[in-house]
Amino acid sequence: MDIETIQENVAALVAGWAPQRSERMARRALDPADFAALGKAGMTLTGVPVEFGGVWQDPARSIRSIAALHRTIARIDPSLALVTTMHPTVLTAWSMPPPAAPRDPAAWDEQRARVLGHARDGFWFGTISSEPGSGGDLAATRTTARPGTAPDSKPDSNRGWLMTGDKHMGSGSGATAFMVSHAVPAGASEPDVFLLDMRGHALDGATGVRLVREWDGHGMMATQSHAFRFDDFPAERHALRAGTLQQGARFMPVSSFLFAGVIMGVLDAAQAEAKARLQPKAERMGAYERVAWTEAANRIWLADQAYEGMARAIEASTPLPAVQHGKIAIAELAEAAMQALSRAIGGSSFSRSNPFGQWSQDVRALGFLRPPWGLAHDRLFHATLDG
Repeated sequence: MDIETIQENVAALVAGWAPQRSERMARRALDPADFAALGKAGMTLTGVPVEFGGVWQDPARSIRSIAALHRTIARIDPSLALVTTMHPTVLTAWSMPPPAAPRDPAAWDEQRARVLGHARDGFWFGTISSEPGSGGDLAATRTTARPGTAPDSKPDSNRGWLMTGDKHMGSGSGATAFMVSHAVPAGASEPDVFLLDMRGHALDGATGVRLVREWDGHGMMATQSHAFRFDDFPAERHALRAGTLQQGARFMPVSSFLFAGVIMGVLDAAQAEAKARLQPKAERMGAYERVAWTEAANRIWLADQAYEGMARAIEASTPLPAVQHGKIAIAELAEAAMQALSRAIGGSSFSRSNPFGQWSQDVRALGFLRPPWGLAHDRLFHATLDG
């Protein structure tokens, strides 16, 4: 299946889901049937390199087409779109070639083929890396991992680790088969990447993972970004053992652009819906409503230019700090644009029967993600002043 076929399949799915938009935006949970349908459409192949049977090539050649898929889904179901972005994002830890020769080439080749094979076979990947009090900074990870005594646990092995700690913002919890996380390995001073096989775990603590709190956010309500407690939960260490910070520098441009694509999908839908409502009464609109509409349209146009700038920077292999500028700018412009659209439409935009209130919360929530506002601005401060 090629990327064009996947785009056609996803477009057809979304068209079929369009009449359900109101119901979908009121959901508090994900529907497993959606992931099955998207998997059948080929979406799990977006994180799998071409040589392994997928459609991923590299960020420069793949980022536009893959982000367009999530932008399409976001027009109907922003929560579902956000969760699906995690799949190709976390798989960059295996889909992209190593920056340096692996310390154990055989272990890397085996793990890479197995992980990407799971994705090719239709299993969904997610992430549960953030921790309470960390501010979204993976370098501040307090979760630990120690070698276990499982049958496949050998000295210096990647398998057989046991992870202990508190995690939250586990987007797609319960819907994804595998979760990528981070922990500080025994004997190390910095966190590393770990893979969690969530299949067959009841989330009641019996097997080392307990659901602490279900996601109850105002925005992105149905992402199931739950909080969990892990106690000696089986985990597999990333075969490169390159450390979280080195891996993060590689996947951050991909995640930032895909999240931006979700925001743009929400703006696409919001602008189209507002236009349909305002056009019939355009001649009767007052100056205030006309100005508000123009402000919204201009901010959405600017957000699209920032989105294009991010894409060009990734395609030119110069993503930093452009993707940081773009992610922040798009999030800020989207929040302001949604406020302007509400002013143009009037008080009815606050009705729960209309989508504008939920869209406003969704784009606001997206501004806090990967990385959250504080960390994003700190990074941009250093990139623009110290760099």
